[in-house]
Amino acid sequence: MPSHSTIQRFSANFRGRDFIVGDIHGCFDALNAQLGQRDFDPQQDRVFAVGDLIDRGPGSDKVLSWLQQPWFHSCLGNHEEMILTLAPDTDEGLNWFRSYGGDWWLDLDTETQRRIRRAFAQLPLAVELETPYGRVGLVHADIPKGLSWPAFLRLLEMGDLDARSTALWGRSRLRRLLSPPVKGSDREVC
Repeated sequence: MPSHSTIQRFSANFRGRDFIVGDIHGCFDALNAQLGQRDFDPQQDRVFAVGDLIDRGPGSDKVLSWLQQPWFHSCLGNHEEMILTLAPDTDEGLNWFRSYGGDWWLDLDTETQRRIRRAFAQLPLAVELETPYGRVGLVHADIPKGLSWPAFLRLLEMGDLDARSTALWGRSRLRRLLSPPVKGSDREVC
């Protein structure tokens, strides 16, 4: 199931505000509460997520309703990628789903799984957002060290597998920033 587009571009939002959120991991109720505290207006405001919308948190099954909102946009994360590439009836797939909070997926009926897969297949690897202050680039994980954003986007558009892997799985920039590593942060739940 190939992605609909590698890069999705958005013009500046001069009517409202843009919110950029990190890994939601099924904590849609917590996100909704945070947006409410900030007087989010779905008629004018937009939310941009960096992927990993699912797994670990209590509301992963709400992902489809969020992806159907015209004001909610996300790039592909590695958790969505695993839904697209792993079959839960294999040892590797079952291990992933059980180890990384994907039990919710195993409980879904086949039709709902198909609809979610179709929605995930439409997610871009990168989002580029115009703002009044300039362009902002969003990707789930990382871009290769020393590579400019435009060069990175060109590699993604050409189908470069290393660039794709870095976009979904790269952590070298994070590892450089965290000293010492934060213990347990990978499994925090809302």
